Parts: sequence; structure tokens; C-alpha cells
Amino acid sequence: MSGARASKSPTSMLAWRIVLRHDVSPSPAPPTRLLTRAGPFSHENMPAEIAMLLPSGDGPTELVDEVAAHPQVASDAVLGLFLASPLINVAITAERLARAGVTWIANLPSVCQQDEEFARQLVDVGLDAGREFANLGQLRRLGFCVAAAVSDVDGARAAAPIAPEMIIVMPRVADYAAGFPSLRQRASALQSVRDAMADTGWSGLLIGLGEPRDADSEGLWPPRADGLLCRAGNESSRTAR
Repeated sequence: MSGARASKSPTSMLAWRIVLRHDVSPSPAPPTRLLTRAGPFSHENMPAEIAMLLPSGDGPTELVDEVAAHPQVASDAVLGLFLASPLINVAITAERLARAGVTWIANLPSVCQQDEEFARQLVDVGLDAGREFANLGQLRRLGFCVAAAVSDVDGARAAAPIAPEMIIVMPRVADYAAGFPSLRQRASALQSVRDAMADTGWSGLLIGLGEPRDADSEGLWPPRADGLLCRAGNESSRTAR
């Protein structure tokens, strides 16, 4: 057996498009895409939005390593990290990602996407939304623009003190019981979050989740959304540009 070391497999990432309404011109303008780590396995009956919530064993570490080694991966992208992970050192992570040219970070996947009962259990072990938003807030203070992923009014209120440039409203796991969440369901969640944030004086971008086919058809968007986040497909550091 030779002594050559096998090369590390590239990290599988999930790419998303960020599309804004034609009449929305924010400053700063967000990147045109978002990257998260893909789920540890895929199945036709498991949406990617749920698969990425499955535990990977290394939290955000592998994705951060991949971006640090291959900065082109995150060009013009918001980087989605599992910020509730106890494995993340925010100061070190921030330094590495800044060197790689990353300027936007999101808490995605987020424990906010979990069903409420399971989310309460995560509080007991310290893997809760409070940890996520504390880490996201620290990243903002270190100079990053941030996108806060929330699922309801409680999440929006938790994100409000951070003053994120963007809020992404992600459905909960249970919302996929009958397939991709309906437009009515997603619009209702967006309306509730916008109303809650209006009381705080927040004026950032409110982004909803859409299907890939919705990206270029504003008539299919929830009426209160400034834009959509639409899954674009899987990438790796060997193929991303």
C-alpha cells in the first residue's frame, strides 16, 4: 500500500438564488446567491430545506474550512452557517472568512426551522436560537453584513436587536407535511414578521422562500416580500465559480 494520502473530498454545498423585486434597490446591495452546506444525504421525499437540518457532526467547521481554502466558492454569496453549533469560535471564524473575502453571513440552517416542541428541547442543551442570534450579532459587530433566518414573530423579535440587513423567513419542518409550503402559508408568515419588525423601526430586506420556478415571476411571490430565496442546486468547491 502506498504512503500517498487520499485527497479530501470537496464539501457538498447547497446554492440558492437571491432575487429582488424590480423596484427594490437596497444599500448595501446583497449578493445574488447564498451558500449553505447540503444535507448529509438526499432523498426525493426529503426537501433540501429539511435535509440541511440533519446533523453533520462537524457543525459549520467543514464549510468554513472549504471557503478558507477555496475563496472563489463564496464569491458574491451570503455564507450560511449553523451558528447554534458549540463547535464554532466566532472570532477565529470571522478572521478566516474575512481573509477569504466573505462579507455577508446568515444563520442558515437555523434551529428556528425546527418544530416548536423540538426547538424547546434544544434550549435545554444550549443549541437554541438564542445562541444563533448572539453569534450572528457578534459577527455583525465584527463588520459583516448579516441575514437573519427566522420562522415566526418570536424569531423576528429575537433578531431585531441585531438590526440585520436582511431577514429570511423560512418555513418550519412541519410546514412541508403536504409538500412545498403554499403561497398563502408563506405570505402569512411574511406578513406577521413584517408587522413585528415594523414596530422596531427596522427597514431592511424581507426575503421569503420560493420554488426555483418562482425566481423570475414576481406575480408568484408573497405580496409583502422584497425578494425570494430560491434553491438553485448542489455545488462543490471543485465546481463552484
